[in-house]
Amino acid sequence: MERTPLTLAPERLVEELSAMLGDTEPQRAVLAFDGDGTLWSGDVGEDLFHAAMRESFLLEEVEPALVAEAARHEVPLKGARGANAVAAALFAAYLDGSYPERETCAMMTWCYAGRELGAVQAFAQDVLTAAGLPSRLHRELEPILEFAERAGLRRVLVSASPRVIVEPAGALRGFAPADIAAATPALADGRILARLHAPVPYAEHKLTAGRELFGDARWLAAFGDNVFDIDMLTTAELGVAVRPKPRLEAQLATLGLRLLARDAVAEP
Repeated sequence: MERTPLTLAPERLVEELSAMLGDTEPQRAVLAFDGDGTLWSGDVGEDLFHAAMRESFLLEEVEPALVAEAARHEVPLKGARGANAVAAALFAAYLDGSYPERETCAMMTWCYAGRELGAVQAFAQDVLTAAGLPSRLHRELEPILEFAERAGLRRVLVSASPRVIVEPAGALRGFAPADIAAATPALADGRILARLHAPVPYAEHKLTAGRELFGDARWLAAFGDNVFDIDMLTTAELGVAVRPKPRLEAQLATLGLRLLARDAVAEP
């Protein structure tokens, strides 16, 4: 018999989470959320990167690091010159499968090297406004987020996108900077360097990043949409898929994950 995942309407999921919480002190339990594709549709890191390409926002001083990255992963640049063109070539290689996603997330974080952090934050805020993120928020998560707030549960956001845009995006759903783990570049004198401060919160590193936020608190539930969320989804006591991508959707039943219903009322 074919196994199918258990699909729950948001209200039913709230009931399950409440029952699981039981007598645990709420401040000792956590709900963890992925960002892109989970809390909102699309990818805010890509929104930022594409806007940077349109505006030729990258500084030429980062070109050597980008060229070295292309050489390290054997990405042909096909005559691309200049920081913005080389970065675009790396992203094109990611799209055709010849440049790994984890490294793409990292590159889209440190490619702003040379810029003052404040300038990139301001640029990111403008990009977020232009992208109309409020209209892209996944409304089916509202009952879960509201339940967490009422119950006093901590909510954390663990994303592989750049912190400069994840922070303002997460703020739309009530996440404070102290409750966010995201791809973060190294800094020197307030300027971005062409390397990361810590590994990208991607796949197994989502676990490390999450635990750095909330320590030994009870990991009550995790919410994600893609296969690189699996480590987080299966480590939490309850893993919930939100609008899953096909590769994750194919594994929901095998992994024992819940599927959060969108429009229709789920079967009991």
